[in-house]
Amino acid sequence: MTLALFIIPMFIPAAQVIGGAQALAEIPQVETAENVTDLIDTQHIRLTSSKTAIWRADKVIGNLGYKVGVFEPDVQFIDGELQWLAPLDYTSLDKSLIYAYEGTEGYVIVSAEDPPRAEPRRITGIPMIYTPPNAILENDLTRHIWEDYPPAYVIHNPVFQLNTENSPRWVTLLTQPALYGLIGEVPQGIVITDPVTGTNEFYNIGEQPSWIQRVWDEDLTEIYLDWWGRFSDGWINSWWGGQRNLKYPTGEVYIDHGTAGGATLTTGDPDVYMVEGTDGNQYWFSAITTPGKDASMIGYVLCDAQNGDFTFYQAPGYYNDLGAAANVQQNQLVAMASGLEIVQPIMYILDGEEIWIIPVISQTGEVMEIGLVVAHGGETFVADTLDEVITLWRGEVISDTGTAASGGDGITVEEIEEIRKLLDQLEAKLKKENTQ
Repeated sequence: MTLALFIIPMFIPAAQVIGGAQALAEIPQVETAENVTDLIDTQHIRLTSSKTAIWRADKVIGNLGYKVGVFEPDVQFIDGELQWLAPLDYTSLDKSLIYAYEGTEGYVIVSAEDPPRAEPRRITGIPMIYTPPNAILENDLTRHIWEDYPPAYVIHNPVFQLNTENSPRWVTLLTQPALYGLIGEVPQGIVITDPVTGTNEFYNIGEQPSWIQRVWDEDLTEIYLDWWGRFSDGWINSWWGGQRNLKYPTGEVYIDHGTAGGATLTTGDPDVYMVEGTDGNQYWFSAITTPGKDASMIGYVLCDAQNGDFTFYQAPGYYNDLGAAANVQQNQLVAMASGLEIVQPIMYILDGEEIWIIPVISQTGEVMEIGLVVAHGGETFVADTLDEVITLWRGEVISDTGTAASGGDGITVEEIEEIRKLLDQLEAKLKKENTQ
């Protein structure tokens, strides 16, 4: 009897988790579509990765470097362009104590669309006292929100956004358990925090101010995709047996530079990327694959960051982000240069066709090349700029000024390939002479 008193309370929650797996998969209510989406806005293609944004923003810290640095940025559509907002934060514990009531001074804006023009703008004179993650005690933003909205809610990672007056605000999603009061999460509302005064304002989901572009945060989107993909046929099927209908959101793609000088393309945890929608909303994008190590996908998902509507677009057999990134990495222009990294593969619909756009950056973060991979077929193109790589893909002519032309004295794609072959032969010859 004594043993039962201890075992039964532990067994019941475990049984609820196992039995509720399919209920978790149903929470996102993912719609399935067979058509090609027209929601991704190709007029606003993200070419500046978060690593590049941090690298550029760090260059304008200047006289504030004694106390603050640049931390994780967030994307927002501002003045007709996708831009990175990088809030400043304390660089160490002692700095967060010494300057606690002086604040972190402001933030940095970096273009997310045009790396050559992505010169950062430092916005200062704003005593941002309430910040994550390095402010402490009463100034720690998560603790500050928790004091106003205690344990009834799960507090998600705050997102840095600007309101209609271009004043900075923290927007934080609050959720509650979805099943049995124990497992799952369902959004209940958001908290808007003034980083200067600390004022918190709570809004129910759907009642938030119109300037808020992102309600559904990145973490919850990834969690929902994981539940939907793994548990649609139950908990046991997710790890044993046939593993029928399993679907996995793909992960972050990056280059692992080994100690022996080699570089290996690998993937991290499941990841989603923010894209601008043709309807004015922002969407989380993720490719979806199945168990196995192949480079194909079965489709991709868009999640409306305003209302959490998920749509799965079927695209079986297309190259996934890892396969597309591998093609770019193996391209001669990339493979011949050491230290380059593949980042931020995002699919766009251009001329009615799904294509991957993949920036290639140096180890410091500077954009060196732009890769384009046709999702259905894998044809790969690499050039210095987005305009040039799209021109190559379309089979148009590149003039000596780097712009598209219809004919005349321009350089054709075939001539470019011939030049590359000659360069390869020259490099091989020089290497042979150096070894003799």
